[in-house]
Amino acid sequence: MTMLTILSASWSERPVVMRLPFQFGSTEVRETAEAHARVEIEVEGTRVSGRSAQLMVPRWFNKSAEMSNADTIDELRAVVNRAVAEASGLRGTALEVTRELRASLDRALPNTPPLARCFGPALVEMAMIDALCTALGLPFWTAAREDAFGLVRGCPDDLSPADLSRSLAAISAPKALVLRHTVGFDAPLRRQDVGADRPGDGRPVSLDEVIEATGVSAFKIKLKGDPEADHRRLRDIAGLLDAGGDYAVTLDANEQYAPGDFGAFLGALSEDGALARFTSAVRFVEQPFPREIALAAPVVAPLPLIIDESDDAEDAFARALALGWSGTSIKSCKGVLRALINKARADAAGAILSGEDLTCQPGICWLQDAAMMSACGVRDVERNGHHFAGGLQGAPEDERAILLERHDDILTQDADGVALRIAGGRVGIGSLARPGFGW
Repeated sequence: MTMLTILSASWSERPVVMRLPFQFGSTEVRETAEAHARVEIEVEGTRVSGRSAQLMVPRWFNKSAEMSNADTIDELRAVVNRAVAEASGLRGTALEVTRELRASLDRALPNTPPLARCFGPALVEMAMIDALCTALGLPFWTAAREDAFGLVRGCPDDLSPADLSRSLAAISAPKALVLRHTVGFDAPLRRQDVGADRPGDGRPVSLDEVIEATGVSAFKIKLKGDPEADHRRLRDIAGLLDAGGDYAVTLDANEQYAPGDFGAFLGALSEDGALARFTSAVRFVEQPFPREIALAAPVVAPLPLIIDESDDAEDAFARALALGWSGTSIKSCKGVLRALINKARADAAGAILSGEDLTCQPGICWLQDAAMMSACGVRDVERNGHHFAGGLQGAPEDERAILLERHDDILTQDADGVALRIAGGRVGIGSLARPGFGW
């Protein structure tokens, strides 16, 4: 455990244009921006700076029908502005600083949804972790295992310090990240489905092209919230996947199902013999119900259900477990230290800890989120930022050169730009085991 003081915090943003538009919850995203933070801390008289990055995704943190895509991005900008303004002068362990910053934003922005309020503190937290790991000369996985962040000292009431210590002690060095490819609502499944607007970058577009190019065998399939439409879509996808080898599937409803409709959807799946192999490969369903009702009553379902959008506070996973949910998704945009605490909860309860976030762009965001996912021991991680956008957009040449040099097991440069080095559905991440957080 190490004490630190935040001396300053600042941020900027870089535009990101999608090579492929994608349906994200209730909206289509074609362009947005990536937030980049820089934090300077003092540790035992030494000043060290750290960095972080996160994509600002429209209409996920806040899905209000009254807000446009641009409105929700402006809301995230306001949250980040407030977070960097409130961060300077905070002192304590990394966990104590994060909690104080979150509490400050809760007081300052009471009308902003909790999930959106998490974004700014999470961005600052990641840069603070980068600086702290650099100051200690430790890679993230070692700092987490040795509890440099003060998690046991701040152990939540629903966990025992012994369980939290045991979970942290089990963290091992990063080796490889297994990718889970997201299949969007209307994403083309076969080559012949791709239209004339295919990008000219030589990279795969349709699902069969992705499988051929990357060897991925884990898939996350987006649902619409319409039982009949979703049933038809899954039949089509199953026809393609069943023609290959073994595969694993997760389903993501993005809060779009009413409980009655969801029951009808699951019933149709279980009764369809053509989906027998596919259904047996489904590991869980992610957040079928809106966050406003998801944690209001106990849940019972024939398939495991995990929360995502409802994971908007440090105790949300504990409350979900008490109501019968089977697990939660972790994302660095919700908080890295929260993910480590939720790892301990999952370990203690025998629950599912899933790695999600298709928005992570190759570069600082991808590297830091991958370091967190590896430390938390997730089975496979949703990774589609490289598919829909990718390529270190907006990075200056010196940053691009450093990332390509230091992480040549992860990133590669070809005629079409920077890409992930994917083989057999996975990316080697051994280069993350260097001092600092991810990059």
